[in-house]
Amino acid sequence: MATHTAPSAAIVQVREAHEWLSWLTARTCAAAHLLTAEEFTREFPIGIGSVRNTLVHLLGAERIWIAVIEETDPAVSMPAAADFPTIAAIEGAWPEVHARWDSYLNRLDDAELQRVVSRVRDGRTYSQRVIDALMQVPTHALYHNAQVSFMFRSMGKQLPDSSWILWARERQAASA
Repeated sequence: MATHTAPSAAIVQVREAHEWLSWLTARTCAAAHLLTAEEFTREFPIGIGSVRNTLVHLLGAERIWIAVIEETDPAVSMPAAADFPTIAAIEGAWPEVHARWDSYLNRLDDAELQRVVSRVRDGRTYSQRVIDALMQVPTHALYHNAQVSFMFRSMGKQLPDSSWILWARERQAASA
């Protein structure tokens, strides 16, 4: 009979960070639906340049990092924003990426967190522990989501609060 042990605190935290990331992404995409096509692609002198470009960049980052961690596609690269002309196109690509992440995170164990993986970027090889790559994805998204928030404010609009604490409070209220 197999015994099941509770996941370590590190695994719980990584899983929660990625759950929060999915929540944040859904809220940002929902807000992007309220933009006109011109607002969605409007260029700003910050970050990746537009709401669309930033969301495509975040989608690409999730694709790249899961490929790095699973060591499945060393040639994976950032998608072109032109391949995703609408928010619907971007949203349509995320379920496959999220399914890969969910599958991976569900089988995560403590030994895996310490495994070293490599990523080739601009001809250079960078190596990092899996746990560091896992935490790069949500923190990277938070950084760029702040830029999207600036873009929204610059257009007289508001991006919904996507803070960790709001997510945690909503989870807590739902479980009560």
